[in-house]
Amino acid sequence: MTTLDGIYDEIVDKIATPKLRLVLLEALKKEVEPERVIRACKRVLESFPDDIDTRKLLAETYFEGGSPELAEAELEKLCKQIDELSSIFKLQAELFRKDDRIEEAIDSLKIYLAHQGSDEEAIGLLSELSSPPEEEPSVLPTSTLAEMYYRQGELQEAIKVYEQVVKASPDDEEVRTRLNELKGMKEPEERRRTKGEMLKEKKLRLIGILERWLAAIEQRKLETVN
Repeated sequence: MTTLDGIYDEIVDKIATPKLRLVLLEALKKEVEPERVIRACKRVLESFPDDIDTRKLLAETYFEGGSPELAEAELEKLCKQIDELSSIFKLQAELFRKDDRIEEAIDSLKIYLAHQGSDEEAIGLLSELSSPPEEEPSVLPTSTLAEMYYRQGELQEAIKVYEQVVKASPDDEEVRTRLNELKGMKEPEERRRTKGEMLKEKKLRLIGILERWLAAIEQRKLETVN
């Protein structure tokens, strides 16, 4: 007569896929005493020693059944397996980095380093990805830059740069003198512009007066004819 244990063993042996094995073992855990579950898990692990889910269930059953030492032994085996597989997170980080998915790459590296904390290459990569992007260096105000603006005819820009240089080096008399020279060039230029605007306005007024005179002359001619 076939015993109940024999039936369980036969069922376990016939379950080919890991998913179905786990479903069966979890069902056993709910329905039968821990010893049968432990025995079934061991039979599966004899054929599939790398079945992480089954080993996890075995560790849980040991722990719940009051055997913490045996549970710890199985958990150590699990941790070793997971450590060996942790390199996939480093590879995943490289993939994300290549795809410019920086935040995801950082997360993968953190998981990897939780298992392989001594990997200097991964530590360096994590530091590199976590560092804020370097800002482009701003153009420092210098006398050379100011003179470049001046030679290009940008007098106002040259003055602005020289003002910044004087602010940074208030004791530099040469720079201050050059700034005053440029400011002195600016004032006649503004005066010339103002004078030109005045001449333009004067011409417009004269044209307006001439137009009125011509209109008046034409009007008188018409009156004389009539």
